[in-house]
Amino acid sequence: MLKRLIHEIHRRSLWQVLALYLGASWLVLQAVDTLAGALSLPEWAPPLALFLLIVGFPIVLATAFVQEGIGREPAQGGAEPSPAAASPAAPEPRKGAHHKIFTWRNALIGGLASLTLLGALTIAYMVTRTLGVGPAATLVARGVLEERATIILAEFDSRTGDSLLARAATEAFRIDLSQSDAIRVAAPAFIAQALRRMERSPDAEVDYELAREIAQREGIVAIVGGDINSAGGKFVLAARLTSAETGEEFAAFRETAKDSSEIVPAIDKLSKRLRERIGDSYRSLRADKPLEKVTTGNLAALRKYSQALQAIHSRSDVSRGIALLEEAVVLDSSFAMAWRKLGVELRNRGQSRDRAVEALSKAFEYRDRLTERERYLAMATYYNQVSGDRDRAITAYQNLLDIDPDDTWALNNLAGIYMSVREFERAQPLYERAIRADSSSASYYQNAQISLVGQGKFAEAETLLDAQRDRFPENPTNRVYSALLEAARWNYDGAESELRAMIEETRAIPIFVNQAQFGLASVLTSRGRLAEAESYRSEASAQNEERGVPGAALGGYIGEAFVDLVLRGDTATAIDRVDSALVLHPLSDVSPLDRPYFQLAAFYAIAGDPRRARQLWREYEAEIGPDLRGDDEMARHTVQGAIAFAEGQYGEAVDEYRRSDVGECVTCTLYPLARAYEASGQPDSARSVYEQLLSRPDPVRLFADQGAGALTLERLGQLYDERGDWEKAAEYYARFVELWKNADPELQPRVEAAQQRLNEIFAERG
Repeated sequence: MLKRLIHEIHRRSLWQVLALYLGASWLVLQAVDTLAGALSLPEWAPPLALFLLIVGFPIVLATAFVQEGIGREPAQGGAEPSPAAASPAAPEPRKGAHHKIFTWRNALIGGLASLTLLGALTIAYMVTRTLGVGPAATLVARGVLEERATIILAEFDSRTGDSLLARAATEAFRIDLSQSDAIRVAAPAFIAQALRRMERSPDAEVDYELAREIAQREGIVAIVGGDINSAGGKFVLAARLTSAETGEEFAAFRETAKDSSEIVPAIDKLSKRLRERIGDSYRSLRADKPLEKVTTGNLAALRKYSQALQAIHSRSDVSRGIALLEEAVVLDSSFAMAWRKLGVELRNRGQSRDRAVEALSKAFEYRDRLTERERYLAMATYYNQVSGDRDRAITAYQNLLDIDPDDTWALNNLAGIYMSVREFERAQPLYERAIRADSSSASYYQNAQISLVGQGKFAEAETLLDAQRDRFPENPTNRVYSALLEAARWNYDGAESELRAMIEETRAIPIFVNQAQFGLASVLTSRGRLAEAESYRSEASAQNEERGVPGAALGGYIGEAFVDLVLRGDTATAIDRVDSALVLHPLSDVSPLDRPYFQLAAFYAIAGDPRRARQLWREYEAEIGPDLRGDDEMARHTVQGAIAFAEGQYGEAVDEYRRSDVGECVTCTLYPLARAYEASGQPDSARSVYEQLLSRPDPVRLFADQGAGALTLERLGQLYDERGDWEKAAEYYARFVELWKNADPELQPRVEAAQQRLNEIFAERG
């Protein structure tokens, strides 16, 4: 094979040889680049391959000139001299040493040897880097830092006297470090809480010394500091990773910028070198994506927007994403797509609805200056999340999919609308198409899992969750979606375990801790551990107050009052709790769209004060115009059902509660509906609804149950007992006892009563 190749090369002219070499070089470079991306090879591997190919070029050129038959003029007439035409006595031309050195065989062997050397060097470098041996060793591999350790970033020290430049440099460095897969950067909210405990202003500038003190107090191993100096019209930037305890320097790097416009690129280089030394994979170091293709004339705003999407969709760092989006709309106040995304995230995360509506309305206002795709997105989001016009939203998304069937945002959001009306079977294939089109977003996996749970396809949901964990191993919300799946299967042990682990793993990221605390409070409430649940709910509500979300904080207090009212049966304490919360957070101090009118009206109705409930409902209708109410069908009928029940109109209550059984939460209104059936003298209908509450696959049971499951089990046991169906009664009594076996002492008499009746049934029936 080699001889045939050499013979073929001999037969060709010089330009063909060079073309062959250049073509082979291009294939080699493509292969090396592909392997570098797939195997996370160091960045110097492709340049080294290029260098070796450049070195090989003159060697191939020289070989082509030296070897016989290359560049020689053919005989006249275009024919090569035949062997018969040559004089048999003519001697062969003498060949010098260069003929023996510059041979095609040697050239091929040299090329293969160069590629082998490249591979050996790369493998040796990667092995020593991973094992923590030699100069290539990372700090994580050497054991200096734990993987995913939290570090504190101190403010850059500008010795140029330009504090704005220092803050900009610090923020740019924070953005770069936040993309690390080896460490975590302590969030600003975490730092603010630590400063409050130190009796310092939460807005204090965190210089190197203060950062070191915070780290020592909070048990954080390392801090990153930096400075900017000017020298000869240039800027010299330095960054250092040091031990918080001893001040030992783990790593230090320096870069130079010719002027202020090159400071951010210099910081990019600094952060990249630091992340490489810490232990980031080369794949993550190369992971910077092109900026998003959306309409804005401001490049800085576009950068913020692109970074926000990466933070939200890849790392689920929503608080960071929201902050970046807010910065983007400050830079470009007419940046419609940034306004749209900001509104979506504020609404999805239960933050200020007033701010969310303002943002989505801004996007809708600027829609005429957008591209066709962006315009449909802005319109669809506004119709769905602000005006509640679901049909127009669906039409806009379908128009967008007619333009691009693989538009992942349209696929995801259209599926979300189907989810909101419980059409889980229609939503699932749309989410799956979004995953196939873009597997870099954790949101599509998460939403697809919820659609599977809604269909009762728990095994398929588990498989997808495993794929999500493999694709996004460091995403903290993996725990939440695992807890949601476990709660949907009534495995509260598993849900509790996942949420406790999430709290421990995300202590430096308040928004995740807050989410896990509310989830854990819900699980503990469902298990009858009310005192412990209250401690977590109170802490989460206090965090909402600190974050400036009084409406959400007030909602937390009302939620605790519902526990007093429904589970403890203590109406006086419940009313006192809500009244005290309203003194602390008067509705007049909360923006109208953030006021928990539905919760308050339903609470007062269930507490036996339908007059106050009607007053709150009238206030809601006066404050919130029809175009801003969104889709309030479930809440509206729930409140009307509670008022009718409180006034003894049980038939009307049944009708209202039946109308309220809509929306993504498939069990939220079933318990009051069953109670209304009982009150109206329809026990068979009540039993049927109670059993639906237990059997319907509920994707959000984790947050929706709030003890309704336990009360349902207890009541079904009693109803079947009264009916004389002791087998069914025993089944439900046993499940109730198991669920509340570790309930608080104040609830244990009910558990003991159920256990006693269960024992009697066994004794009587065997």
